[in-house]
Amino acid sequence: MSDLREALRTLVANGLPEDSVVPIVNDLVEGDALDDNDDQKWCALVAEMGADMLDADEFIHDDCVFEVGGTEYLVLTEDEKEQRWDECLENYLDEGCVEGADSPYFDRERWKKDARIDGAGHALSSYDGNEYEFSGFGEYFYIYRIN
Repeated sequence: MSDLREALRTLVANGLPEDSVVPIVNDLVEGDALDDNDDQKWCALVAEMGADMLDADEFIHDDCVFEVGGTEYLVLTEDEKEQRWDECLENYLDEGCVEGADSPYFDRERWKKDARIDGAGHALSSYDGNEYEFSGFGEYFYIYRIN
């Protein structure tokens, strides 16, 4: 756990109301005060989804997944989102989920372009298909609930 997350959790444990955490996180975001990508993702999650995310712990198996009370959230930068989205669509085709995808006449890139019309949440949020977007630290972060 990062020093930032530990400090905010300690403040709450010592009496700071949880609803005071989001304004603190927003101040960190507006001040561009963090260089650590993990802390930036955590702040994006808290700022977008609320103080309930204060207890979010990062999984070791994937540096983009945070867990809160058994619920998992995928938090990605724009580049990570594009890469995972493309991988997800490729896997969908490779698993034979689209009739004729193994044909030499099937245009995979055209199919993926058409599939992208539904949005990344459709492919990356295995829970409800929603995508939440947060802007801060000079970039965009995308949040997906995955269970």
